[in-house]
Amino acid sequence: MISIVGGKLLCALGQGSQKIQALRAGKATIGSMAVRLNDRQVIYPYYSLADTPGLADTSTVNATLDRVVGGLLQKLGLEPSDLTNIGIFLGSSSIDYSLARPIEQATISAAASSCQRARVGGGNIADSLMERFGFQGLSLTYGTACTSSANALMDAAAMLAGDIIDHALVLGLELFSPTTIEGFALMQLLSPDMPRPFDQNRNGMVLGEAVSGVLLSRDDIRPSPWHYLGGKSSCETYSVTGPDPSGGGISRVMADALADADLPPGAITAIKAHGTASDSMDLAEMRGMTLTFPELPPYFSLKPYIGHTLGGCGVAELVLMIESINAGFIPATINFTTLDREISTAPLQEVMPVTAGCFMLNYFGFGGNNTSFIIEKTARMTS
Repeated sequence: MISIVGGKLLCALGQGSQKIQALRAGKATIGSMAVRLNDRQVIYPYYSLADTPGLADTSTVNATLDRVVGGLLQKLGLEPSDLTNIGIFLGSSSIDYSLARPIEQATISAAASSCQRARVGGGNIADSLMERFGFQGLSLTYGTACTSSANALMDAAAMLAGDIIDHALVLGLELFSPTTIEGFALMQLLSPDMPRPFDQNRNGMVLGEAVSGVLLSRDDIRPSPWHYLGGKSSCETYSVTGPDPSGGGISRVMADALADADLPPGAITAIKAHGTASDSMDLAEMRGMTLTFPELPPYFSLKPYIGHTLGGCGVAELVLMIESINAGFIPATINFTTLDREISTAPLQEVMPVTAGCFMLNYFGFGGNNTSFIIEKTARMTS
């Protein structure tokens, strides 16, 4: 079996016990970000990781990834040399967006020499991390919008199952990029106040930053009570920007994930919904869940706690969910007050005591990439 050995997450909720306390109490603090739109400044809510320059500063990216990987190894009591035959899988939706600003500046000022002449992009970030930690193995990067790091994790699990690698370090990366937030603002997809997933009064997404990592292996190498059971990723072509509003594409990928995990719908303890709080996406996801599950399990969204971390949300929300269940609960979906007339069942409104079970995690990306995978926590660790 594919074991989920452990994870590490840097996000707006804070560190360690701070995250668990906030999740249990149903509290989150939203910051703000100024955006220039048509020569005017607009303030949007934003979940900041830290006051850093963001993706355009390579040293910031490397230092933040080092904090995650180093912290994860320390948490698990491992040295880089313990992770032989390893693969690095990095998912982010905005790795190369950082190039937009220096290219623009160079074009306007004709000061091309001011641009850093070095290899850029996700491949360089992953390879550089391997070199700094002395890892020996392959590295792959993923850019499939909001499903990026979720797809990275599923590929890592497939390579482990095929005995291609023995360890997999899956990373999710989302730091501040002006191109990202300005683009979503221009498309009028951002909320002016807060994310309200599945609520009648939802009015858009709130973006956030997160850097996260999770270590996968096989039970015969590193046993764990957490396991990856199966998943599916597919693209639908209904729209350039989103899924079929009927939920058909979303339902198919969830049904395929259940089949890959060899589980009936009734075996799912709870669903971590994508839950972006955008009008059409929430409705399509709810319709997809209703088509897939004769009896809908409890479902919840983590984005009101850390924001929509785009390509990094696959690993970030996985780690946050694992940490909360390890603490004995699934958090309520905050900011919810009024059930949408087209939604039959509200997301979790109270903390749900949970210590074990099978859980579906959903991620649906801009452009129609749909990903769903299933994990379990067993009462006892297998060996």
